Amino acid sequence: MKKFLFLSILIIPSIYSDVETGPDFEPGDLVTAQAFNFKFDALKGVVGEIVDADLLGNWACTSYKDGEDFSHLEANGGNGQVGNGNFYSNTGTLSLTEADTESSLNSPKNWSIDRDDVLFDSGIVQGTFSLLGNIFYTFDDQGSLAGFDIKLLSNSKIFLSPVNNSQNRGLPNSIVICEIIVSEE
Repeated sequence: MKKFLFLSILIIPSIYSDVETGPDFEPGDLVTAQAFNFKFDALKGVVGEIVDADLLGNWACTSYKDGEDFSHLEANGGNGQVGNGNFYSNTGTLSLTEADTESSLNSPKNWSIDRDDVLFDSGIVQGTFSLLGNIFYTFDDQGSLAGFDIKLLSNSKIFLSPVNNSQNRGLPNSIVICEIIVSEE
Protein backbone atom coordinates (compact mmCIF):
# COMPACT_ATOMS: atom_id res chain seq x y z
CA MET A 1 0.00 0.00 0.00
CA LYS A 2 2.85 2.38 0.84
CA LYS A 3 4.44 1.68 -2.56
CA PHE A 4 1.15 2.53 -4.29
CA LEU A 5 0.85 5.79 -2.36
CA PHE A 6 4.45 6.71 -3.18
CA LEU A 7 3.92 5.97 -6.91
CA SER A 8 0.70 8.01 -6.91
CA ILE A 9 2.50 11.00 -5.44
CA LEU A 10 5.12 10.78 -8.18
CA ILE A 11 2.84 10.02 -11.14
CA ILE A 12 -0.20 12.28 -10.61
CA PRO A 13 1.69 15.60 -10.78
CA SER A 14 3.38 14.53 -14.02
CA ILE A 15 0.04 13.72 -15.69
CA TYR A 16 -1.04 17.35 -15.55
CA SER A 17 2.41 18.88 -15.90
CA ASP A 18 1.62 20.20 -19.38
CA VAL A 19 -1.08 22.57 -18.06
CA GLU A 20 0.19 26.11 -18.65
CA THR A 21 -0.77 28.37 -15.75
CA GLY A 22 1.71 31.17 -16.42
CA PRO A 23 4.39 32.43 -14.05
CA ASP A 24 4.17 31.65 -10.34
CA PHE A 25 3.13 34.40 -7.95
CA GLU A 26 5.80 35.51 -5.50
CA PRO A 27 5.18 36.64 -1.91
CA GLY A 28 4.19 40.30 -1.91
CA ASP A 29 3.08 40.35 -5.58
CA LEU A 30 0.00 42.36 -6.43
CA VAL A 31 -2.16 40.03 -8.47
CA THR A 32 -4.68 41.26 -11.03
CA ALA A 33 -8.01 39.55 -11.43
CA GLN A 34 -7.03 38.76 -15.03
CA ALA A 35 -3.87 36.89 -13.93
CA PHE A 36 -5.78 35.03 -11.24
CA ASN A 37 -8.61 34.07 -13.62
CA PHE A 38 -6.09 32.85 -16.22
CA LYS A 39 -4.76 30.30 -13.73
CA PHE A 40 -8.25 29.14 -12.71
CA ASP A 41 -9.39 28.85 -16.34
CA ALA A 42 -6.36 26.66 -17.12
CA LEU A 43 -7.14 24.39 -14.18
CA LYS A 44 -10.86 24.30 -15.03
CA GLY A 45 -9.94 22.98 -18.47
CA VAL A 46 -8.28 19.98 -16.86
CA VAL A 47 -10.65 19.09 -14.05
CA GLY A 48 -13.83 21.11 -14.55
CA GLU A 49 -17.21 20.04 -15.83
CA ILE A 50 -18.40 21.88 -18.90
CA VAL A 51 -21.89 23.38 -18.57
CA ASP A 52 -24.34 24.69 -21.17
CA ALA A 53 -23.38 28.32 -20.51
CA ASP A 54 -19.78 27.49 -21.49
CA LEU A 55 -20.96 26.46 -24.96
CA LEU A 56 -23.75 28.87 -25.89
CA GLY A 57 -22.83 31.33 -28.63
CA ASN A 58 -21.17 31.27 -32.04
CA TRP A 59 -18.04 29.24 -32.67
CA ALA A 60 -15.65 29.24 -35.63
CA CYS A 61 -15.13 25.49 -36.05
CA THR A 62 -12.52 23.89 -38.27
CA SER A 63 -12.41 20.19 -39.09
CA TYR A 64 -9.12 18.66 -40.15
CA LYS A 65 -8.60 15.57 -42.27
CA ASP A 66 -5.38 13.97 -43.35
CA GLY A 67 -4.99 13.26 -47.03
CA GLU A 68 -7.18 14.73 -49.70
CA ASP A 69 -10.84 14.79 -48.75
CA PHE A 70 -12.80 16.31 -51.61
CA SER A 71 -15.04 18.32 -49.27
CA HIS A 72 -11.99 20.01 -47.76
CA LEU A 73 -10.46 21.05 -51.11
CA GLU A 74 -10.74 24.73 -52.04
CA ALA A 75 -12.54 23.83 -55.28
CA ASN A 76 -15.38 22.38 -53.17
CA GLY A 77 -15.57 25.27 -50.68
CA GLY A 78 -13.10 23.91 -48.13
CA ASN A 79 -10.00 25.72 -46.93
CA GLY A 80 -7.66 23.33 -48.74
CA GLN A 81 -4.27 22.16 -47.55
CA VAL A 82 -3.01 23.57 -44.25
CA GLY A 83 0.34 25.14 -45.18
CA ASN A 84 2.65 22.51 -46.65
CA GLY A 85 1.42 19.91 -44.18
CA ASN A 86 -0.59 16.71 -44.43
CA PHE A 87 -3.93 18.11 -43.26
CA TYR A 88 -6.79 19.69 -45.17
CA SER A 89 -9.37 21.84 -43.40
CA ASN A 90 -12.93 23.08 -43.64
CA THR A 91 -14.36 25.90 -41.51
CA GLY A 92 -17.89 26.91 -40.58
CA THR A 93 -19.75 28.86 -37.90
CA LEU A 94 -21.44 26.67 -35.28
CA SER A 95 -24.32 28.42 -33.46
CA LEU A 96 -25.47 27.04 -30.10
CA THR A 97 -28.63 28.68 -28.76
CA GLU A 98 -31.27 28.13 -26.10
CA ALA A 99 -34.94 29.03 -25.80
CA ASP A 100 -35.01 28.65 -21.99
CA THR A 101 -32.60 28.43 -19.07
CA GLU A 102 -33.24 24.77 -18.23
CA SER A 103 -30.27 22.45 -18.57
CA SER A 104 -29.85 20.92 -22.03
CA LEU A 105 -30.35 17.51 -20.45
CA ASN A 106 -33.89 18.54 -19.42
CA SER A 107 -34.58 20.83 -22.37
CA PRO A 108 -32.34 20.23 -25.41
CA LYS A 109 -30.72 23.32 -26.96
CA ASN A 110 -30.37 24.14 -30.66
CA TRP A 111 -27.30 23.77 -32.84
CA SER A 112 -26.73 24.75 -36.46
CA ILE A 113 -23.69 25.14 -38.66
CA ASP A 114 -23.45 27.21 -41.84
CA ARG A 115 -21.15 24.80 -43.69
CA ASP A 116 -21.54 21.14 -44.55
CA ASP A 117 -18.80 18.66 -43.60
CA VAL A 118 -17.43 20.45 -40.57
CA LEU A 119 -19.13 18.42 -37.82
CA PHE A 120 -20.56 15.63 -39.99
CA ASP A 121 -19.75 14.03 -43.35
CA SER A 122 -23.42 13.28 -43.90
CA GLY A 123 -24.73 16.77 -44.78
CA ILE A 124 -26.53 17.32 -41.46
CA VAL A 125 -26.32 21.00 -40.50
CA GLN A 126 -28.82 21.49 -37.65
CA GLY A 127 -30.60 19.85 -34.76
CA THR A 128 -30.63 19.87 -30.97
CA PHE A 129 -28.01 19.00 -28.39
CA SER A 130 -27.79 17.79 -24.82
CA LEU A 131 -24.72 18.01 -22.63
CA LEU A 132 -24.12 15.06 -20.33
CA GLY A 133 -20.87 15.09 -18.40
CA ASN A 134 -18.38 16.49 -20.88
CA ILE A 135 -20.03 14.86 -23.87
CA PHE A 136 -21.91 16.96 -26.43
CA TYR A 137 -24.72 14.74 -27.80
CA THR A 138 -26.28 15.83 -31.10
CA PHE A 139 -29.72 14.95 -32.42
CA ASP A 140 -31.83 15.68 -35.49
CA ASP A 141 -35.51 15.01 -36.22
CA GLN A 142 -34.71 11.30 -36.72
CA GLY A 143 -32.95 10.83 -33.37
CA SER A 144 -29.39 10.51 -32.13
CA LEU A 145 -26.55 11.54 -34.45
CA ALA A 146 -23.33 11.35 -32.45
CA GLY A 147 -21.68 12.22 -29.18
CA PHE A 148 -18.57 14.40 -29.12
CA ASP A 149 -16.09 14.39 -26.26
CA ILE A 150 -15.30 18.01 -25.37
CA LYS A 151 -11.88 19.07 -24.20
CA LEU A 152 -11.30 22.69 -23.20
CA LEU A 153 -8.11 23.94 -24.82
CA SER A 154 -8.57 27.40 -23.28
CA ASN A 155 -11.49 29.48 -22.02
CA SER A 156 -12.32 30.32 -25.66
CA LYS A 157 -11.29 27.16 -27.55
CA ILE A 158 -12.59 23.58 -27.49
CA PHE A 159 -11.61 20.30 -29.14
CA LEU A 160 -14.40 17.94 -30.27
CA SER A 161 -13.78 14.27 -30.99
CA PRO A 162 -16.49 11.65 -31.48
CA VAL A 163 -17.22 9.19 -28.71
CA ASN A 164 -16.59 5.72 -30.03
CA ASN A 165 -19.87 3.86 -30.05
CA SER A 166 -22.28 2.36 -32.55
CA GLN A 167 -24.75 5.25 -32.14
CA ASN A 168 -22.73 7.58 -34.42
CA ARG A 169 -25.36 7.75 -37.17
CA GLY A 170 -24.23 11.18 -38.42
CA LEU A 171 -20.71 10.17 -39.58
CA PRO A 172 -18.95 12.69 -37.34
CA ASN A 173 -15.61 14.22 -38.28
CA SER A 174 -12.88 13.11 -35.90
CA ILE A 175 -10.83 16.30 -35.47
CA VAL A 176 -12.78 19.54 -34.89
CA ILE A 177 -11.36 22.59 -33.14
CA CYS A 178 -13.72 25.48 -32.32
CA GLU A 179 -12.96 28.98 -31.11
CA ILE A 180 -15.65 31.26 -29.67
CA ILE A 181 -16.56 34.23 -31.84
CA VAL A 182 -16.74 37.32 -29.65
CA SER A 183 -19.44 39.70 -30.83
CA GLU A 184 -18.49 43.35 -31.20
CA GLU A 185 -21.32 45.28 -29.58
